[in-house]
Amino acid sequence: MNLIHYYREQFLELKSQFEPNWEEEPFYQFGYRWNAFTANMYKEFFQMTQMQNEPLCLMYAIELPEIYKNTNISEVVKRVSSSYELSMYVFSEKILLTSCISIENLQQTSLGFLNQARGEIIDLVFSAIQLNKG
Repeated sequence: MNLIHYYREQFLELKSQFEPNWEEEPFYQFGYRWNAFTANMYKEFFQMTQMQNEPLCLMYAIELPEIYKNTNISEVVKRVSSSYELSMYVFSEKILLTSCISIENLQQTSLGFLNQARGEIIDLVFSAIQLNKG
């Protein structure tokens, strides 16, 4: 069993016990990917990706609605300090916040990473201030 399969099995076991709402995308081509919808309108993603000659990476992402374009979320993301690689992608109708780590730097389980990354990103979202449109 290679590393990506080990972490997939670990995540499947942990999610079945603690977060069964994650659904695996059966046709994801770059490793493994799961989706979850929160009680609100937010969509979450968790993926394990390993490109040729690269270490395995874990990534947590949350999709925010377009309304967050009217906040200072980009400034909040720029100023934050994290042990993960944080990124923000702005699309026409949504914003995607991602948190990524190489397996070489991972110090917890896959679900531990997901929960810590989610906590950091949720803190960022709640730190964003609504801007007045003038």
